[in-house]
Amino acid sequence: MSIDREEQNKLLGFLAIYETSSHDGYLGTILITDLQGIPQEFRCTHPVKPTTIQKPLYGNTLEPYIGVNLCGIPLIKLIQNEPSIIVVHKDFLLGVRTASPCPVIFIRRAGEAIDIKPSDSSETTLKRERIDCPTGRFQPIVCASHPDFDDDITYARETLEKIFNYLDPLEPFERIAKAIEVLSKQDERFQ
Repeated sequence: MSIDREEQNKLLGFLAIYETSSHDGYLGTILITDLQGIPQEFRCTHPVKPTTIQKPLYGNTLEPYIGVNLCGIPLIKLIQNEPSIIVVHKDFLLGVRTASPCPVIFIRRAGEAIDIKPSDSSETTLKRERIDCPTGRFQPIVCASHPDFDDDITYARETLEKIFNYLDPLEPFERIAKAIEVLSKQDERFQ
C-alpha cells in the first residue's frame, strides 16, 4: 500500500513526557514526522523539576499537570509543522486536546496490562478502538481519544490504518527516548 499524493503532505505528531535521568524532573518532547516516519521537526523542553513541597501538594496530579500544562501545550504552540494528528503515549496527555488544533490520540499495544484506576479516573471514560496491522507486521494497537472529542478517534483511525502497513505507530516514542538519552549525556542541563 502506498501513500497517495494528498497523503504525502500529512504529518504525524508524537508527544511524550519522560522522567529525567536524574529522576528529579520531566522533559516534554514532540516529534513531527511524515507518514513514513521521517522526522520533520523535533522539540524538547528543558527539564521541569518540581520542588520537594510541590511533590506532596500535587500528589497524583503532578505528572499530568507538568505533562499537559507545562510541557505539552507549550510544545504544540511552538511547532512549525502542523500535524494531522498528535499521538501520545500516556492517557493523561490527552488533556492537550483542549489547546490542539488537531486530533490527539492515546495509543498502546493491544494486550498491554492496564493499571486499575479509581472510578473517577479519565481512563474509565475513554472510548477505545483496536486497530490491527493488515500485514501482521506489527502488533495491534488500541487507541483512545479525549472524552470531549469522540470524533477524533474516527479521523485518527483512517490515518493510522493507512500508515500501519509500514510504520509501527509506537516506534517513534522509542526514537524519542533514545534522543533524550543522548541529549542528557551531551548536555548536563537535560539530566
